[in-house]
Amino acid sequence: MRFILPSLLFLLIVTSCKDKKLPILGNRYFELGDTVYAKIPDFDYMNQDSQMVSLKSLEGDIILATFFFTSCQTICPKVMRSMMRLEETFKADSQLSYVCFSLDHRKDTIPRLKQYKSKLGVQNNNFHLLRGNEYNDTKNIANGFLSTAMDDPTAPGGIDHSGWILLVDTAHHIRSFSLGTDEKDVNRFIDDIKLLQHEMGRH
Repeated sequence: MRFILPSLLFLLIVTSCKDKKLPILGNRYFELGDTVYAKIPDFDYMNQDSQMVSLKSLEGDIILATFFFTSCQTICPKVMRSMMRLEETFKADSQLSYVCFSLDHRKDTIPRLKQYKSKLGVQNNNFHLLRGNEYNDTKNIANGFLSTAMDDPTAPGGIDHSGWILLVDTAHHIRSFSLGTDEKDVNRFIDDIKLLQHEMGRH
């Protein structure tokens, strides 16, 4: 697994403590005197219930996003447990969506994803396990989520990927991230989610 964004992590901690408002992460540029912030890439994938999920279908939702694959036996089980913990913590928020991008469209068929969600015990209809295909691979959008995902025959399961969970606001900006394998970091992340909910007028 590769770790990225140490400088952004520092920025996240400093800004959160000082202003009590989460920063917008990622690249930015100036245009006509205004700052333009990066947004996550649009996507259009099928979930475990054969429903198409895209930014348009999630409009108005805060998004928690991560990358995984069902046969991953290294970091994925821990990351998915963290996602389940987040779902349990915030299940009262019907405008919070959980988006898990499968990195293995060959093995992770729709029935397999449906079975995987069933084993997780998640009942939330806003919890999506998404499958790409050979023409629309989820690995192609990982960089836009400040994550790593690539085929690597030397990596367990043949895929090298990071274990970040990303917090995305309703304007599609990344506002925070957590290492999904680190329980203490997830604790901090929960506070960040609450902060964004407050900013979005949820509380």
